[in-house]
Amino acid sequence: MRIAKIFDVAANDYDATRRKYISCFDDFYGVAIEQIPFKADEHFSVLDLGAGTGLFSEMVRSLYPNVTLTLTDISPEMLGKARERFKGTTGIHYLNHDYIAQPIDGEYDVVISALSLHHSTETQLDQVFSRVYSCLKPGGIFINADQILGRTPRIEQMYEQAWLEQAESSGCTPEEIKVAMKRMESDKTLPLTLQLDLLEKTGFSTVNCWYQYYRYAVYSGVKTA
Repeated sequence: MRIAKIFDVAANDYDATRRKYISCFDDFYGVAIEQIPFKADEHFSVLDLGAGTGLFSEMVRSLYPNVTLTLTDISPEMLGKARERFKGTTGIHYLNHDYIAQPIDGEYDVVISALSLHHSTETQLDQVFSRVYSCLKPGGIFINADQILGRTPRIEQMYEQAWLEQAESSGCTPEEIKVAMKRMESDKTLPLTLQLDLLEKTGFSTVNCWYQYYRYAVYSGVKTA
């Protein structure tokens, strides 16, 4: 099943299961938002890659009311949910877009992404990073909150077991776990060190991982001014 179709199907219950699936939800998203280098009342532009239902963008907007947001996603159904979320809100733009296969248009102060880029192979991720770098303004920052692959098969196995135990303890039903694991079949997750190396190879500076909890990590890189 194509990625777009998978998330079209998931659109209706996507937000409802986020906290169940991600036991570190608050820290995961919170640390990512902390990397935005603007004051609360400033005007700046943000591109959300793989924005889904707009969950991450809504968090950003709640702290930065003057931000202009562009939400992109490969799934029309997900973007439909995002439109419902921001209904009546100004300064929000939507684009049905496949960032893996298509160029990224526009120029932005910040590019964010959450739980999306792990659908890219190493070659694809390298290309995506180059496109992100090109669309950032000088001094702009890219912030990614995503899944990572364990450095060894044993570590990856520990990540998987930890996720399963945490999902169960968070109240996930057997059906919700089954659905999540079905989606994971399309994952192409890469080790954290490889992703950071690709960012530096692209030309990003101040590349750093700010947070990691098992398979969940937050990292960023700055486009040299």
